[in-house]
Amino acid sequence: MKLLTRAFRIAFSNIKSSIDVCAVSVITIMVAFSILELFLLVFANLNSLVETWNKQVQLIVYLDDSVSKKDQSTLENLIANNKNVQATSFVSKGQAWTDFKKTFSDKAAILNSLGFNPLPASLRLQFSYSSDRLKAIQKFAKTLEAQNGVESVEYGKSWILKFETFLAFLRLFLLAVGGLLIVGLILIISNTIKLSIYSRKEEIQLMALLGARPNFIKWPFLMEGMLQALVGALLSLGVIKIVYLYMKVQFQDSMASLFRGIYIQFIPDSFAIYILAGSLFSGWLGSYISINRFLKSELK
Repeated sequence: MKLLTRAFRIAFSNIKSSIDVCAVSVITIMVAFSILELFLLVFANLNSLVETWNKQVQLIVYLDDSVSKKDQSTLENLIANNKNVQATSFVSKGQAWTDFKKTFSDKAAILNSLGFNPLPASLRLQFSYSSDRLKAIQKFAKTLEAQNGVESVEYGKSWILKFETFLAFLRLFLLAVGGLLIVGLILIISNTIKLSIYSRKEEIQLMALLGARPNFIKWPFLMEGMLQALVGALLSLGVIKIVYLYMKVQFQDSMASLFRGIYIQFIPDSFAIYILAGSLFSGWLGSYISINRFLKSELK
């Protein structure tokens, strides 16, 4: 505890004595974190968009007009027992016809002239996401087709296949880019902390000559790196918040018109907490790498 208290006090003293070097480090770290957080902001909104698209993956079961209550009940029980089905909704003939007329309201005169409802009732099944969702849908579709009271099934096989491929690529791409950004962030922090270390090169050499233990020398620099990284992360969150507010004002209406139910979101609170915790770890790791290399070269 005494070592940590001393390290904290010396770290603050070092920051005050070399405010210009620390300012450069903090700004560099802020820019690095801003890039990472901008990536997370895009990821959060892309993930929201993907979730909306994901809900459109449905298996539609069209029912015969003459389907009996018993057959319909059998179908509903069969669906309820399938663990891959996340949600089910029933659309009656009347509701289907009403929705159809709303969609094609410009053709209302022609539709009203038909004098009868040509659309069947249907059951709409939403499947939970899994790596083999397409196979599960295909298998269940064949089972449902063989049931009494089922006129046909529709699930857009080619569209789902393309969508599943896109989801896999998107997640892999985001994971790869995120990993590269984190590695780059640690390297940037490591290099910026070197500025602080080399500005006190003579002081560190003198402490080593006087017999100071490595931990006695390291901890103030580790604490300084953690403080700089934390301040940089906090400032970057402020910058990204401004970017988010600008995007919301400029593009929210366009997004809402293109994708119904989509709202531009800020980085989730859990992500923000991880960013602050990650900044402390990155600051410690970057400082540790720099001071360790320096002390090894000096002790030799």
